[in-house]
Amino acid sequence: MSRRGEQRGGRIRRGNGLLTGLAFLAGALAVWKRIPLTNRIGDNGNAYFGMAYDTWLFFFLFCGYSMQTVVAQMTAARCARGRYRNTRRVWNAALLYAAVLGIAGSVVMLLSADVLSAGLFRTGMAAVVIRCMAPAVFITSLLGALRGYFQGMGSMIPTVFSRFVEELAGFLLMFILVSGMMGHGKKIGALLFQPDYEQAFGASGAALAFLLGSLISLLLLVVLYFLFQGSFRHRERKDTGRETESYRRIGRLIAGAALPVILTGFAMQGSFILDQILFLQLMPSGSDTIAQWGIYTGKYRLLSGVPAIRAAAACTGLIPSLSASVTGMNMGRAKEKAFLMLKLSLAVSLPLAVYFAITADNLVPALFTAGNMETAAGLLRIGSGAIVLQALAIAVSCILQGLEREKLLFGSAGISLIVHVILLYFLLHSLGLGIEGVVYAVTGLYAVFVILGLVCVFRTISWKTDWGRLIGIPVIASAVMGLIVYLMNRFLAAVIDTALLSLLCFAAGLIIFVLLMLSMHAFSQRELKSIPGGGLFLALGKILRFL
Repeated sequence: MSRRGEQRGGRIRRGNGLLTGLAFLAGALAVWKRIPLTNRIGDNGNAYFGMAYDTWLFFFLFCGYSMQTVVAQMTAARCARGRYRNTRRVWNAALLYAAVLGIAGSVVMLLSADVLSAGLFRTGMAAVVIRCMAPAVFITSLLGALRGYFQGMGSMIPTVFSRFVEELAGFLLMFILVSGMMGHGKKIGALLFQPDYEQAFGASGAALAFLLGSLISLLLLVVLYFLFQGSFRHRERKDTGRETESYRRIGRLIAGAALPVILTGFAMQGSFILDQILFLQLMPSGSDTIAQWGIYTGKYRLLSGVPAIRAAAACTGLIPSLSASVTGMNMGRAKEKAFLMLKLSLAVSLPLAVYFAITADNLVPALFTAGNMETAAGLLRIGSGAIVLQALAIAVSCILQGLEREKLLFGSAGISLIVHVILLYFLLHSLGLGIEGVVYAVTGLYAVFVILGLVCVFRTISWKTDWGRLIGIPVIASAVMGLIVYLMNRFLAAVIDTALLSLLCFAAGLIIFVLLMLSMHAFSQRELKSIPGGGLFLALGKILRFL
């Protein structure tokens, strides 16, 4: 390779590393900002915020969820053929589509706040939080269209940067708005003899922070859009195509492409909404039930989502190369990428699941200072299996997307969701398990999806799996790590502060797991080179002479 090629490759890798880093920071902020929020508004406040957030998610799934994917695909397809004027028409049609549906979704969510709060969630306190969150349906729908446009034009920088800004702004605004709204709610609650007003208004402050963070991100993308207009207009002038697509045709194409994305999104994300409705409907109404849901959504789901974020970040980055291998009929390379996604999901989730299960009693009080700690720790222990299965589900989903098997993905997700609802109803209504039943049902959801998804993957690209490298090595490394963490947690708990002990256990566990994985050659040098951040582990392995 020439020196110029090496320099270009180095710049690309550094650019990809920067984007990966920003994406990771955005994901980390999205998760960890909930910890101070939970400590501030308590379990009940978290429940009210979760009700509003999942309501927004429901409307967003049908109004704007598909925008980024659809606009990116349609824009990229026309750019590849040099049809830049038609690209402009796609953008105009998509913007109108997102705006109309976003406004409709926001209005319906706003007007139905009282009905949703009292009818579905069986508490009137969530209504004010839902109203604060309602305009976000419109804003995030436009955000999706803009991000899809930039992505389709070949740049991921605006998308990743805007997400980072969105999470950072929301994180900073949260502290100001939550405190201000809680003070206001405390005064109103004292007058009306309703102590829950303070927590409900605190959750409203968090909803406003989410709304304003999205708005700031949207304004940033609008500015970038106008700044790049010169470049876009230059491309349009080079368009030699004679065919101009009608807005009617483009509209039909957008609607047709959006429908499977919406259905798949609902099949995969709908469990969050359905779990909330079924739990609040089937359990006895009252503050205790609301608090249980707050523990689940504000503590358990928060921590269990960390491995999922890491798995999603690792696997999503491999989808383009998997798709390229399939398009180029290089099935050997496609199998390698699919196998790597599965290994990455296990490598990320298994050690964290073991760590959570062992240290739950110390970790939860170390992170949270308000609410019920025992229930949260118990959920984290019994839900450790769900953590691994969720990461595997993400990997399987990414593989099916890369293989362009969206129908199989939707079918697997849909069947899994139906099984999940039936199981959840049985666990709550017949067995009366309470919030633990939700965790067991979610575990069943991911288990069914992983089984069905893997069957679809193996039928699409059948290959002989190295089960030792896929499962054996991560299991052995996690078991050894778990034993050492258990011994540390058992014998040092009496002499070391809980927070410090949790940190020491995490650091020791991470070092042990990484060293064991490298020493047992869990990943080849080629695989490490293709993983974002894998160069660091490759260098470490060479220094230690493991590779």
